[in-house]
Amino acid sequence: MTGLAEVEQTAEVDTAFTILLHEVAREEAPRLFALVEEYGEPEDVRVAGYGLAYTDRADVNSVEGDFPLKSQDVERARTLFEISSRSAGVHQVHVVWLDETTAVAHQG
Repeated sequence: MTGLAEVEQTAEVDTAFTILLHEVAREEAPRLFALVEEYGEPEDVRVAGYGLAYTDRADVNSVEGDFPLKSQDVERARTLFEISSRSAGVHQVHVVWLDETTAVAHQG
């Protein structure tokens, strides 16, 4: 094999390997979500924390940074945030998936 052919083959292998690395990383990446508290009127909301959902657990941190939480799943993390914030007047905590795009239609 000539030097140029070896370089081209190495470049093709490197490109294929790089593509494989990116595919594996994307497939195994945790999903990003927010826990949003609802209090008062329905439009009275605030982000309470952000988390990463793995296949076997969910890790969440409050926006203040004083309430890190490891949970079995996202729903249990949501429930724990809801219980811990009830004394502050929170009615409900919602999970908002940040890796999904949502379109809201406004009609006038």
